[in-house]
Amino acid sequence: MTPRRALGLLAAACLLPALALAAPTTDGLPPFSARYTLAFSGLTIGEAVVRLERDGEHYRMLSTASAKGPFAMMVPDRLREEAEGRFSADGPLPDRYLHERSGGKDEELTRIRFDRQAGKVYVLDDGRQAELELRPQMVDPLGLQLLVMWRLRSGQPLGSVELVDDATPSQYTVSEKGHETVQTGLGALDAVRLDRGQPGDKKVLRLWFSPRLGWLPVQIVQLRKGRETLRMTLLDAHGVPDP
Repeated sequence: MTPRRALGLLAAACLLPALALAAPTTDGLPPFSARYTLAFSGLTIGEAVVRLERDGEHYRMLSTASAKGPFAMMVPDRLREEAEGRFSADGPLPDRYLHERSGGKDEELTRIRFDRQAGKVYVLDDGRQAELELRPQMVDPLGLQLLVMWRLRSGQPLGSVELVDDATPSQYTVSEKGHETVQTGLGALDAVRLDRGQPGDKKVLRLWFSPRLGWLPVQIVQLRKGRETLRMTLLDAHGVPDP
């Protein structure tokens, strides 16, 4: 199943400008679960599920994706991401992250550990090990999604964030494109659209976040050379405000 980090698209490019549209909050995010259709090159082949669990200040986030129905034999790959950490007054602080692809010809395994006492980030990526200096606002893909939602809810600017999904941290620039209506399994929803990349870039990512659903991402589209390669659209959600 391609692209390699299909689940991470729920998070990896969610760096946004400040949108001061919510009352400040420091209690983190409430638990939720969301289900998305998963389509490649315009063909819907399966589903992705994202779930956030809370135990006080500690959180656990789980994201899975796989093909369904007749496509399950053609695309047997299963994708799974898991992250743990805690909420602070400045947002989520990740502790551990796992990315796993299994069931198909190409298997992948990435483990990341954030050691705040030692000031290090330890990365194991398909057997290759790396040790990074831990810097402020370093997050994993799922922690990044939580940080974006947390900042939107609290009306605070996101600032500079480094995404760690392998041994080479990345930074992104995202531009706000205003409000648009997105057709979802919950009906038509008003959402703020954000783009990573500019027209003409080899790879552009578009994301839509719904204010009514507590800034849950309701659609994600990836374009390569101007052509859509991936689309994830919300089917249903629990633990968020009713649309």
